[in-house]
Amino acid sequence: MSKTLTSLFVEQLKLCDVKKGDLVGIISEYGKKNDYVDAVVAAAQALEANALVLTASSLSRPDLPPYDPTQGPDIPALLAAAANCDMVVDVTVEGLIHSDVRTRITGAGRRMLFVAEPPDVLRRLMSTPELRERVLAGVDILKRGRQIRATSPAGTDITADISGEDLPITPHMGFVADAGRWDHWPSGFIACFPRDRTAQGVIVLQPGDALIPWQRYVKDTVRIEVKDGFITRIEGDGFDAANLRAYFDAWSDRDVFATSHMGWGVHPTANWAAFEVYEPHRLYGQELRSVAGNFMWSTGSNRFANRYTPAHLDFPMRGCTVEVDDRTVVRDGQLLM
Repeated sequence: MSKTLTSLFVEQLKLCDVKKGDLVGIISEYGKKNDYVDAVVAAAQALEANALVLTASSLSRPDLPPYDPTQGPDIPALLAAAANCDMVVDVTVEGLIHSDVRTRITGAGRRMLFVAEPPDVLRRLMSTPELRERVLAGVDILKRGRQIRATSPAGTDITADISGEDLPITPHMGFVADAGRWDHWPSGFIACFPRDRTAQGVIVLQPGDALIPWQRYVKDTVRIEVKDGFITRIEGDGFDAANLRAYFDAWSDRDVFATSHMGWGVHPTANWAAFEVYEPHRLYGQELRSVAGNFMWSTGSNRFANRYTPAHLDFPMRGCTVEVDDRTVVRDGQLLM
């Protein structure tokens, strides 16, 4: 018998070390994903914890311009309430991933979990201790590295500086048990934010690579040139190149051309076919991000560089080789760690 949404959240809150008497805050948007709100409340109660539902009229950001960052929701009360919670579960539609809200909640030592995928995806990609160890092994590789490089037979050859003990690394293992951590259930990948303006080279998207949050596969070849951390040229004869150029240009904001995080997927049960099996716009894209052996890079938002533009795209890619210094972690799309 398939597990109910509440039972899935019970398992997840256990992984997140929710204990009797803890206060779990749930950040939601009015009239949206009420089944997830109810499931978190019921799961907290099943563990003899308390639940506080924090509902805003809307926390979603636009997928297309115009965008005025000074006209966001009034959230001081929400932040004040979240600061009194032991753990915060974000079930908003788009998530507070790249927002100042997330930074301030985790900066206050609260752990925070974002949940957006359908129940079946949550069930199939439930985290395990083994997945956690694989993610942490990737973190250790990045911490000791000085350069990350991704190449492919199609012509991708991109490098970035990852040196320094303060390199921002975001391990995605699908649960949070430590103070001040944020994660996304489900997840299974390692991402780092290279030194700003250090990415150099060429990225060649191939049919079958993924475009997130557009939730579809690349249809034709796109050649992207990167200099000093910014996209300087997008070339290709097909629809995808023209569409990407139009999308970036529409924002009239240089920051949307910036490269952001880079990393690779490690989840053993994540499946590249997800956009074919499910109705794509019911998905947040975590399955594609987490497929073992993918190389993923992104554009736009980077809170470590004080860029909070909502124009943030992720590009999980197949068939790449990823190296950290002289260590190969992915070869031709196959995970080696």
